[in-house]
Formats: sequence, C-alpha cells, structure tokens
Amino acid sequence: MYQEKPKKISDLKKKVSYFLSSSKLGRHEVKILLDQLQGLGEVVIFGGMLRDLSLLGNEGFDSDIDLVIDTDKEDELDALLRPYRPVQNKFGGYRLKLSRWPVDIWLLKSTWAFKKGHVEGDTFTDLCKTTFFDWDGIVYKVGDGSILTVEGYFDHINEGLLDINLENNPNPMGNIVKAFRYREKYGAGFSSRLAKYIYENLEDFDPGVISLYENKSHDRPVLSRNVIAQIIEALRMHQGKYPLMPFASTEVQPSLWAARNG
Repeated sequence: MYQEKPKKISDLKKKVSYFLSSSKLGRHEVKILLDQLQGLGEVVIFGGMLRDLSLLGNEGFDSDIDLVIDTDKEDELDALLRPYRPVQNKFGGYRLKLSRWPVDIWLLKSTWAFKKGHVEGDTFTDLCKTTFFDWDGIVYKVGDGSILTVEGYFDHINEGLLDINLENNPNPMGNIVKAFRYREKYGAGFSSRLAKYIYENLEDFDPGVISLYENKSHDRPVLSRNVIAQIIEALRMHQGKYPLMPFASTEVQPSLWAARNG
C-alpha cells in the first residue's frame, strides 16, 4: 500500500543504484543486459519500475522492467537480443524473460505517442509526456544516473492523487484496470479529471469484464470482482454528488485536493 514517507529524486537514485549493484534475486542479469544495450545507444529505465521503487522500495518491487533505447542499429539490436529469445510485445518492441525479471525493450523513435503526433519531440524528456498516468512519467538514464520526470512528479506521488498525463491513448480498458490496481496497491486517489474519464468509459465494462481483462493482462492480479464492483459503485456515487472533487482514498490528504484540482 501507499507509504507516507516523502519521496524525492535522491532517494530514488539510491534505490535504483542498489537494484543494479545487487546480486540478489537475479538483479545482476538486468545490469548485464543494460551494459550490452548501452553499446548500441542511450538507454533508460522507464515508468513502472521507478514508480514502484519510489512508492514501495526494492523490497516491494516485483514487476516488469521497461527499457527504452535510442538507436538506429536495429539489426545489431536484434542480434544482441537473439540469445534471450525475445518475443514481440505490444507496439513492436521486445519482451524477454531473465531468470527472475520480465523485461520489455522499446525503441525511442517507435513510441506510440510520438508516431501518432500526440507528443511533439523525440527525446527522453519528451518520453515522460507520453504516459497516460502522471505517476508513470519518469525515466532513469542508465549512462549517468540522472532522472527526468513530468513536472511535479514527486509532489504528485507524495500527495497520493493519480492524474492523467496524456489522455490520448488507444486502450481505455487498460487504463481503467491500471487505475483500479493503483488504488488497491498504493491507496491512490483519482483526480477529478481521471475520475471523470473512468466514469465516462465505464458504461461498456462490467466488473466481470474488467476482472477478466486484468487476469489476462497482468501476471499478478490484485482485483477481485467484488473489489471492482465496490470501486465502481463508490465512483458512481461520487460523480453524482461531487464531480468536481477528486475521488480520494483514505490515504490521501484532503488538504491537498484543491491544489491539485482547483
């Protein structure tokens, strides 16, 4: 669940450094892969791993690792990854499994929001703007250990309110499932904008459909049909009474609502 201790860049750098220098739980294999990839171009860790390390620490991180590489050497990348027996992931990247950690690798230039024109630019700073959720808009540059984020990133996760970063997205169902998972895993509240988005997209999805999607899309489901039904009912009541207010969980500090949604 969401922790109250404030998060900041220096804390996250220490957590990433520990992960990449530790031989426990097969972490060294991630470092070896990163060293190999850096021979072909600049590489960053993107999104979920950094979010989880910030919120839960190394002891709480137990998920996929997303990497993005800026390279034109696609043939060499194919050859480098061949021994790992990767399969194609969504939107044409590579998915492989180390002994402990699933890894997704993407080409920077192939980022969906760049190709569709939803985000201008093609740098790692611009990459932070391409995520649906603001809590995912973060990269760690493997080469120099620097961290890039959307504006106010650590303020956002410390407040405990999840917001939309880029609304243009091809997968409303996936966004709803992830929002519900963030609520269960971290105690996240939803900004008024995100609550409105979910509410407007819920009419096509009942709890059974949402549960089935999570089970197919995530190796470690955290939502039961009962939990999903409870969230939906609470959200519908909230939108009927307080549509301009955040849909906040008990962990969120009410004094911060106006600052995020005023």
